[in-house]
This record gives sequence, structure tokens and C-alpha cells, in this order.
Amino acid sequence: MKKILLIVIFTFLGSTVFAQVDFQKGSLSDMFSKAKTEKKILMVDVMTDWCKWCIELDNKVYSRPEVYEFANANQVNYKIDAEKGEGVDFAKKYKVNGYPTVLFIDAAGNEIDRIVGYIPAKDFASMMQDYNKGINTMADLKIKLEKNPDDILANLKMGEKLMSLGDNSGAKKDLQKIVDLDLQDLSGKLADAKYDLASMEDSSHIIQALQSFINEYPKSDKVKDAYVSLAETYIYSMKDKENGENTYKTALSLYPDDEMTRLSYGQYLNGLAGELSEKGSGDADYNKGLVYIDEALPYVKGSVNEASSYYLQAKLLYNLKDYTKASNSIDKALKIFDRKLYRDLKDKISKQMSEK
Repeated sequence: MKKILLIVIFTFLGSTVFAQVDFQKGSLSDMFSKAKTEKKILMVDVMTDWCKWCIELDNKVYSRPEVYEFANANQVNYKIDAEKGEGVDFAKKYKVNGYPTVLFIDAAGNEIDRIVGYIPAKDFASMMQDYNKGINTMADLKIKLEKNPDDILANLKMGEKLMSLGDNSGAKKDLQKIVDLDLQDLSGKLADAKYDLASMEDSSHIIQALQSFINEYPKSDKVKDAYVSLAETYIYSMKDKENGENTYKTALSLYPDDEMTRLSYGQYLNGLAGELSEKGSGDADYNKGLVYIDEALPYVKGSVNEASSYYLQAKLLYNLKDYTKASNSIDKALKIFDRKLYRDLKDKISKQMSEK
């Protein structure tokens, strides 16, 4: 009886731990035929084998029950590499310019809508369910706005959709309409629109716009995003390391557990270490880079960027000729994300160890 009970427990645990979106195998033609036969839409994850955020979708989105339960019951799900086989022409046909891009397509091959880049599981699940119902798609929002150009929610969703597609000019028109129509914030969407507008300002105005937003809406859910945008603008656009780091510190003190805030700061620290691994002038610089990695690791833990940290750690240790530790670090990176860049460094390290 005990043995049977243990088998049941392990079976249950296995299904919980390893549950995932069921991506079908076969050709594109097979997928469209299956979608037609089952009267379902086709979800196509357009990815590449070097795309870190594609791995993050696998690990943090497709493994969540609110995503895989709906996807497996209601869609035909398929992955395609944009740089291999049928994926090359497929990506061109659907004008995929960045990865990951997740397309939702009907059985006749018509695009319903898309999700561009990585978004958290909760948001992904909501958009996926909407697209299956035919709501909040580009076509649906256009119809809503034709019927009622002053529809606040439709303007917000259209503006954010156009932002994700890189159409900032179109997005600004829709978002500005919310500001003009709803000065009293009766819809509760004014802060969202103002943040989106601030984040699209040009380099000479964006810092002031983001700071003004933070001051005006200190309790908005968008404030943590504004802090990250502000820190990244200081560091990457303005080359102002001091203000960028101070902004990160403020954000982390206010939102110590926010995933995107922590991840952005961890990526920044990885960048500092990466620069020293490439341009460092000696052991002091390489050791300084290792300090940055030690600081970064808690912030990127559990994400694919943890692999980047271990890869950079391995490079720095290689530069210091500590090949044993370098080998351990690159093995950690490869365990998280098996990519050619990491394998090449592993080969270099192994070669040095074999020659000792």
C-alpha cells in the first residue's frame, strides 16, 4: 500500500513540476490542418536558439497553469525557429522583427494578433484568452474606436498595442486622447496613459517626464516601471552612472521583490562585469568584475540572465587563469542555457586545462 501511495505522489508531483504548454511536432502544414480539423486557432512561438527571452518564456510563462491549461485545451501550439527551415519564410511572411514574437493565427493563415517580447504569465494568459475570443485584437479595437472614438479603455489598449509594435506616433495619439478626455481620471486609466506617454518622450525630455510622473502618481502601479525606465535612461542614454545607480537603489528600497526591477539592476551589473571582461587591463579589473557578478547573482537568480552572470564569471576567471573555477562557472551557465557562445568558452577553458 505504501509503495502504491508513493507512486501516486511522485506521479502527481511530476505532472505538477514538468507541466508545460504542449508544443506540437510536425510541419506548418500539419499545424494548420490540425487547427482546421479541431476548429482551434494556432499559437506560434517564433524564436531563435540564441534568444534569452525565449528561454524565459519557457521557464516562467509556459510553465504556469494559467497559461498551459488554457493553451493546451483551446489552441494548437507550435514553436518555429526564425532562422531555420520553414521558419525563415514564415518570419518574413508575418513580418517578425524581434524575438520572441508569439503569433495567434486562424486555420486559414490570417493573423489574429501577436504578443511581442517577454511579458509576465498573468498578462500573457489574459491576452491569449482575449485573442481566442476575438476581443482586444487590433481588428476588434479598430471597430470599437470607429463606433466610439472616445472609448477610454479601447484607446489605452490600442495605444499600448501600437507601442509594442514600435508605432510610437500612432500610440501617442491614442494615449493623448485619454489625457484630453479624462482629466478627472474617472476611468482610473489616466496614470497608465501618462506613464506610457512619458516613456516615449525623446532623449531631451524623457528624464523630466518620468520624474514628473513619479511625483504626480507616487501610488500608481506604474511607478516601479517608471523608476526602471528612469534608471535605464540615465545609464544607457545619458551615460550618467551616479544618478542611474541612485535611481535603482530607490526603486529597490521601495520594491525589493519586484521581478523586473531586480532583473534590470542585475542586467546592469552584468554589463559592468562584461565590459571589464573584454576591456579590463589586468587582474585588478578582472577581480572587480567578479565583485559585480557576485552582486548581480541574487538579482538574476532563477532567470535566464543567471546564465549570463555565470558566463561572464567564467570569462573573468579565464582571464585570471583560474581555469578550474572558470570551468565550474561555465558549466553552471550551460546548465541554465545551452548555447554556442557558452560551449565555445567551455572548449577554450578545457583546452587550457588539458595543456597544464
